[in-house]
Amino acid sequence: MKRIRKICITLLLMVLVVLSAQAQTEYVIGYCDEELPQNSIGLEGGPLRLSAAIHLPKSKMLRYEGCRLTKIRFAVKAGFENVSVWVRTSLNTSSKIIQSVPELENGWNEVVLNTPYLVDGNDLYIGYTATQPAGFSGIAAQGEGNEYTSWLAVDNQWSDYSQYGLGILYIQGVVEGEVLDNDIAMLDLAIDKKTYTTDETIMMKGAVINAGSTTIEGYQLSVGIDDAIPSVFSYNRELLREQTADFEMPLSLEDLEAGRHELVVKVTPENITDEKAGNDEIRVPFYIYTGTYPRMLLLEHFTSLPCVNCPPVDNILEEVAAGRSDVAWVSHHVGYRDDEFTLESSRPLTRFGVDGNPYLMIDRTTLADNDTPAFTINANAQPANVVNTLYFDKAAARPAFLQLSVAGDASFNVLNIRVEGDAKSYINELYPRATLHILLVEDQVEATKPQAGNSNKKIHDNILRAFVTPTRGVLPNWNEHGKFTYDTTFDLDPLWEQSNLRVVAFMTTAADAETDYPTGEVLNAMQQQITTDSSQGISLTEYNNAETSYYNLWGQRVNNPQGSRGLYIVKNGNSANNKKIIVK
Repeated sequence: MKRIRKICITLLLMVLVVLSAQAQTEYVIGYCDEELPQNSIGLEGGPLRLSAAIHLPKSKMLRYEGCRLTKIRFAVKAGFENVSVWVRTSLNTSSKIIQSVPELENGWNEVVLNTPYLVDGNDLYIGYTATQPAGFSGIAAQGEGNEYTSWLAVDNQWSDYSQYGLGILYIQGVVEGEVLDNDIAMLDLAIDKKTYTTDETIMMKGAVINAGSTTIEGYQLSVGIDDAIPSVFSYNRELLREQTADFEMPLSLEDLEAGRHELVVKVTPENITDEKAGNDEIRVPFYIYTGTYPRMLLLEHFTSLPCVNCPPVDNILEEVAAGRSDVAWVSHHVGYRDDEFTLESSRPLTRFGVDGNPYLMIDRTTLADNDTPAFTINANAQPANVVNTLYFDKAAARPAFLQLSVAGDASFNVLNIRVEGDAKSYINELYPRATLHILLVEDQVEATKPQAGNSNKKIHDNILRAFVTPTRGVLPNWNEHGKFTYDTTFDLDPLWEQSNLRVVAFMTTAADAETDYPTGEVLNAMQQQITTDSSQGISLTEYNNAETSYYNLWGQRVNNPQGSRGLYIVKNGNSANNKKIIVK
């Protein structure tokens, strides 16, 4: 975040263009007033590429649906270079409209858009981008800003500068069209999750807005599922122009069949006719399920050898993992100081909220009261049992709608990997861009120096050796039965101990441009020790009697693995002392 530099330079006021009497369909939207401030503001450093924007949320734009954004107005001090104005639907996406400003005026500038933007009633960002010379202060801002009014960026890295004391930016849009007299609309509708069982209840929250120009005296909400007869709720509530009203209610899911359904909520005004159709109803899909797959948690641990605060957290995580059979642990040596185990490919993952070491993520999902998927724990205040309940148990309770199986077979220094997926029939509707990730992890790795904060520790587990797939993952080819098979090969470093290597595979939802996270949440994971060719010294042990039972290394019982390569635990008979390791 660039620091704000503020100097006292009076902006020259331009004579404002007064809207003529015939321009009754022009509406100025923004947050600032017309009178310019006495001070101008700049960011420290330079020259730098600076952008400024305001956020016009749906609650403000819905009443202008169908109108056209024809002009952008902004105020600056002359001195900026290479200036352009633009329109975006998100700060992290490309501009819908961008137009250069050939002659910059000192004070207000009004740019008539060559191609007006058709307002669809959804969120909008308008702003300008310019080169700020070194030591220059030319941004007009004043008053107390908020989450909508004061967005600045250097090289497109955006921050809400209202939290740093920046006032309201002098940016406005001009829309042309007709705002109807009587128009009530659904502003928002959200449910607490996407998937439910029939004995659960949907908790819905929403809002309606008076998008017309006259006061609405009352309204009704019709709430239903699919095409069933809805329930009707009346609200004797006055809504002024642009005023919103929230609602919240539960809805039973009894007797619904498994599969896709839609929650349907519609608003209608009482005693008047709604003059605009199409904005009074919102449909939100959800899914009823009857069964799930076992979940394997992906624990991603951000640590480093120079981190003196890491050993206490290591101990807590080791205690938690020792008591569970559903954790695939991977350590990324990034976020603080690099060491001999640092991989450049891990660095994008720090965007999940890593701000040092130690940090951790479980399934790349936001848990407890954290703001981001990555969080740190207090080793003194959060012992292993608390961490286990607060984070691991909570993550494990999430339903899994797909499962993975993994096999890794090494012949000399070439690793053949196969990942197979099996999912519920509606997986592609729920997660249309679910991506597959494959990592290679080594245990029992000796560091050249002891761990800082623990001089006795030189052997480390869970060392990430390679991203077999790109950080963003790959899209598998699902067949019509909700299954896929993904095969790949990987060249192993001859210095790695192959008997200590395991393949970790997991699926994530697609990345979201709004968050800037490299991927979405983990849908499920699986891990497997690699096997090596028997010609390299691996022997085969078999038990064939009827009382023999087989387990994978995480305690899950499997069918007789005859003909399937892998590392297994074999119990011969009923005696607990007869457990042996078998490599096949």
